[in-house]
Amino acid sequence: MAGNPGAAIDIFGNGQSPWTLSIEHNDGVHGWQPNFIRGTSAIAGPHLSWIVASEDDTTPSSDRDFNDLVIRLDKLGLVSQPTPPFAILPESLQAMPEGVFEATLGRYLMAVRIENIWTLPWPQTARVGLSDRCRAWLAAAGVNVIDSWSVKDQEALGQQVIGGRVVVGALEPWGTRRIYFKVDVANAQVRKHQVELQVVTDQGAEDIALLNKAARAPISVTRTTFDRARQAFVSRCDAGVMTASIKRMAIDLTTFKRAIGIARSIGLGGAGGGQTGGGSGGTGGCDKRTLELVRAELRAFLDGKEIDLCALRRLVSCCCAGQTGGGGDGGGDWTGTLDPGVSFFLFPTEVDYAVEYANPYSGQFGPIPFQDPWWKILLIIIAIILTIAAAVSGGSDLVNKSDDAVIGTLTRSVLNALKTQPPNPPASDPGSVDAAVVTLNGNRALTAAMFTVLDAASDEASTTPIETLGGKIDTPGTFLTNAQLTAVFQNLADNPGDPAAQDALRAFKSGSRSGTSSGLLMSGIAPVKPRTEEDGSTVFFVNQLVFSPDETGNALSCPGDSGSLWFQKSSLAVIGLNHAGHEDGSDAIACRIEDVLTAMGIRFA
Repeated sequence: MAGNPGAAIDIFGNGQSPWTLSIEHNDGVHGWQPNFIRGTSAIAGPHLSWIVASEDDTTPSSDRDFNDLVIRLDKLGLVSQPTPPFAILPESLQAMPEGVFEATLGRYLMAVRIENIWTLPWPQTARVGLSDRCRAWLAAAGVNVIDSWSVKDQEALGQQVIGGRVVVGALEPWGTRRIYFKVDVANAQVRKHQVELQVVTDQGAEDIALLNKAARAPISVTRTTFDRARQAFVSRCDAGVMTASIKRMAIDLTTFKRAIGIARSIGLGGAGGGQTGGGSGGTGGCDKRTLELVRAELRAFLDGKEIDLCALRRLVSCCCAGQTGGGGDGGGDWTGTLDPGVSFFLFPTEVDYAVEYANPYSGQFGPIPFQDPWWKILLIIIAIILTIAAAVSGGSDLVNKSDDAVIGTLTRSVLNALKTQPPNPPASDPGSVDAAVVTLNGNRALTAAMFTVLDAASDEASTTPIETLGGKIDTPGTFLTNAQLTAVFQNLADNPGDPAAQDALRAFKSGSRSGTSSGLLMSGIAPVKPRTEEDGSTVFFVNQLVFSPDETGNALSCPGDSGSLWFQKSSLAVIGLNHAGHEDGSDAIACRIEDVLTAMGIRFA
């Protein structure tokens, strides 16, 4: 930066790596020479600054006043979001598929992972909340932030909330924690929304002009309605619109019978409603007006209107428990409305679906991008909505025989991880695989590039591009065999100081949640890598690739990134298929691509 008075520049470090500042002068004779510098720091509440003064001559004849060039350094921000926020259903505390906020389900707990990037412990009175301008952005887009927190909700989530901000206290440098906010997205626009955090202390709040860019991260809002005319669900996201018709579904008979019995006992069963036994000692029950409201709301949903199904389900739950519906203003206990038994297990087993992309493409058929499993996510959300709708109605007749075009069929899948930990195998042994193959109908109108993936975007958590911010990366479809990967590792072991050998381990992937991020392939095959499953069990994958953060510090793998391809930076060759990683994005685990191709019986062509 030129030494002009008033000049300013934002500097972002590489994670926790230290950086240096130097000041130089040119006397016109001896060229550029370093100045003598001295600095003083000051802390005022959440504001950390340094004054760096410099002197270009400290000889006995100089004034030594250290005012030749004076620089003020202001620390940019106290907090960052290592990974994007994600949606949690408050009744069950279960995360939504890939963290997506589905507007039809209304309100959520927004889970946010925070990190102290201040380099010092936070003040004891530190509280983290949404910045005022973030609240304005969200409100303008229909996202309602709820600041009412009951004691029960705070206890359930292990946090204290004051004035809409979560009390965090003296979080250590680079320490992380998960906090929660209440949001209602029933009226939200379908797109990405930026969530910006700000730290407030008793001595004041962070200067809005000094918030770190990493304090922002996006959330994604989708909206699903039911088209009665077509007997199909219509799901919208920022990538386009998917229409899905459910032809068959599986229902757990035991929980279904229980739900029907409870629903009929409170008058929701459509036939023979009402409670018996004189109105005392029963299961609670809704009054006639509430029952009519429930039925009308469900009919409205089936007519394609935008109805908050979760609010409707909460009303039914209150009826079952003999309580009032309450809580329409967002107050009350969000985490205490446990299902009294009207839910049952249900999942679509045969679905016809069609996709309309938001951005045009060439050719008759649109591509199914490997790096963006939006349509998979929307299908799972539809299953959740269907389950809730069925639970509310006591059995919903949404199954139909649609004539909508089927664009693909799940052909086969492989998950051959081991249930018990094996001894370390040689790297030449086949590795474990977690993958599936879909047969797509018709020519997908692929470009000359075998795989085209999205580069980093300005509205994502990761904004460091591989080639061009907001662009695309065309790759040739080549891949590194297991033997070639072993040779890469051996070359680095033989030539640890060779820049080319080091660069061969640089890789990137384009994921749905964490976006496009780069990392370092750890120098060797992980012979056995455990993975925790959703049921709490552990399975063991053999001969896996493990990636660690590079100098960008970006998250490597978040829930929703499964199925992303890892590419070698230097050659753009495919090296692995992402399937796991720590929830904070600090690592990523992938199957070697040759193992995937062999297990699935496929090839790139």
